[in-house]
Amino acid sequence: MTKNKKKKKRPKAGKAAKKPAKKGAPEKKSRPAELSEGVHKTKVRVIGIGGGGSNIVAEIARAVGRVDFIAANTDLQAQKNLPRDIKVFAFGQELTKGLGCGMDVQLGEAAAKAEKDRIKKLVEGQDVCILVASLGGGTGSGAASVFAEAAREAKCLTLGIFTMPFSFEGQKRKELAEAALEKTASLLNVYSVIPNENIFRVIDQKTPLRASFSAVNKRLAETLEGFIDTLALPGLINIDFADLRTLLEGRGRLAYLNSAQTQGALGVPMALKELLNNPLYDYGVAGADRVMFNVTGDKRMKMQDVAEISKSIFSSNGKARIIFGISFQPEYRDKLRIALFAMGCRVKEWKKEGDSKTENPKTRAFVPRARKQKARGRKKQAVVKRFEKPKAEKGKIEKAAPPQEEPHRETAKTRRNALEVKKARDLELKDLEKQERRWDIPAFLRNTRREEPAS
Repeated sequence: MTKNKKKKKRPKAGKAAKKPAKKGAPEKKSRPAELSEGVHKTKVRVIGIGGGGSNIVAEIARAVGRVDFIAANTDLQAQKNLPRDIKVFAFGQELTKGLGCGMDVQLGEAAAKAEKDRIKKLVEGQDVCILVASLGGGTGSGAASVFAEAAREAKCLTLGIFTMPFSFEGQKRKELAEAALEKTASLLNVYSVIPNENIFRVIDQKTPLRASFSAVNKRLAETLEGFIDTLALPGLINIDFADLRTLLEGRGRLAYLNSAQTQGALGVPMALKELLNNPLYDYGVAGADRVMFNVTGDKRMKMQDVAEISKSIFSSNGKARIIFGISFQPEYRDKLRIALFAMGCRVKEWKKEGDSKTENPKTRAFVPRARKQKARGRKKQAVVKRFEKPKAEKGKIEKAAPPQEEPHRETAKTRRNALEVKKARDLELKDLEKQERRWDIPAFLRNTRREEPAS
């Protein structure tokens, strides 16, 4: 008879059999969930404010992933036309009755303030909040500062992207936009400004209206995609949220964002030229004191290309605090993408030089201090020259020069010191005396000349 073997009990499905631990072996501790999943994922939320901001966000959302996109507006009818994948945030219904604010900035601000608690909940828990608005209207211009203040109170890092109205939209709309920009910029960590007038730099005369705005939104989408990928994707040299927080310290700093890809035989040089010269901006990276850039490519990325990119960006901002990263993505085969984010750029005047009579006092905050000092210096020099010139003319009149002739009008045009002016004046007087001897002295001056003592 064969002995009946005892059947071994099989572990139940879904449960692994526990192996007995070896004597003396240390117990394995389970890793925390946040470490097993990886590093902290930066939470980014993009909010379009008003009709213009909502339209921009709706188009950007089609190309950029990994972040939340929200359209905030008082106009319910406009929100119905947005894509379904965009979250809608309606506010101010009691004041606006579901309509827009027109150009009433006070109404837009009041509508946002009435629901500030809801707005604050919208941004709570986010690491970075990006506000997008077309300034010049009522909702965007009035509510942008309230959203920025709510994000600040929620301790979010804030980036504002604002478009300014076309010149043909009138001076009133332009003044509203400039006032809103000045008020909102001080509540944000950084902000960037894109005048709508610069659309004509990236389109031709035959481009339809809808395609013109899409061209601008496409560039914004590429820029934001590079910025978000820099924070979201791990790399060989990683840029994390702590680096971004260090760079964004402070308030009201002008930012320059751009992204470019290498194409064709020119490769890196052409991409660098496009990267440092964004046609949508009226300013560049000059003066930036904090710079972050990331180079993305496949695993065959060349060290020479990275060195060339780094050298070019470092040379244009030698004194800036620079953080850079390198990441690999298989879709960037045989090409590179460079994402640049510069903060503390120098601001240019929004108006042309010489337009001081129509200058709006609210825009003076955007003129850099160094430029103001240079302008004052030029004005002072002009005043000094204006008062120096009559002295030389006065010397000529005292010697009774003929009224129809003004010899030596083209005197030294450059500014001279006191000693040089005195020497030049003495030479002019001697020259005048020699010429007076050859001139035919008028009759009414002959008696006077006879009475004068001989020289």
